[in-house]
Amino acid sequence: MTEIVNLSPKKREIVLKEREIRPLFPSLVFSAVLDDQNFLDEIQRNIIKMTKDPEAGSRAGDVGWYSHHNMHVMEEFSDLTNLLLKEMVAVFDYYQIIYESVYLTSMWSNVGYRPEYCHQNHIHPNSMFSGVLHISSPKNSSKTAFNDPRPAARMFEPSVHELNGINSGVVIPKHADRGQLFIFPSYLPHGVNASHKSYGKGNQRITLSFNGMMTGEITTQTAPLSLK
Repeated sequence: MTEIVNLSPKKREIVLKEREIRPLFPSLVFSAVLDDQNFLDEIQRNIIKMTKDPEAGSRAGDVGWYSHHNMHVMEEFSDLTNLLLKEMVAVFDYYQIIYESVYLTSMWSNVGYRPEYCHQNHIHPNSMFSGVLHISSPKNSSKTAFNDPRPAARMFEPSVHELNGINSGVVIPKHADRGQLFIFPSYLPHGVNASHKSYGKGNQRITLSFNGMMTGEITTQTAPLSLK
């Protein structure tokens, strides 16, 4: 039983009204699922094709491969680029940001051949929102992990009944499977831990990442900025 200390003897009943919880300064992660398996198959085939082109990216030893950051201007990914751009615009609109236009600054793919392939905790500078789409997510592969960007919030870490997005410093969504899309502020630290469980023969962990930016004038409480 939880004990409440320092209570004085009750003299009268005092009731509070209009209780509510107001989340202040949250870091929002927008989540959606792309469930068109034929479309995902097509994307996966095109990425695998790129891994065989030495001009399209670079090997990470024998554990993985990563592409250049120009996939958003490649014709074979135009339908995907348009889809992700629409989702990015919806995020800007949710924040009620005033802009002239929204565009993708970059898009690239990471292919993990072995479970040791990982991405250290990082952010995406010089962009406002970023995203990751899971193209192939083997059963034993590590999931994308999001980290609390507020160091001060971790000054005390009491024991809790259950870890969740409110009381934890790291959140790993349980259902980051094939087709899972996340869009989040680019300042939000995230990464993928290494694993030691085999993906299984012929399986690869494939993700596609992208960054979004805006054009327009920023004149609020700062030196005027003109984003072109």
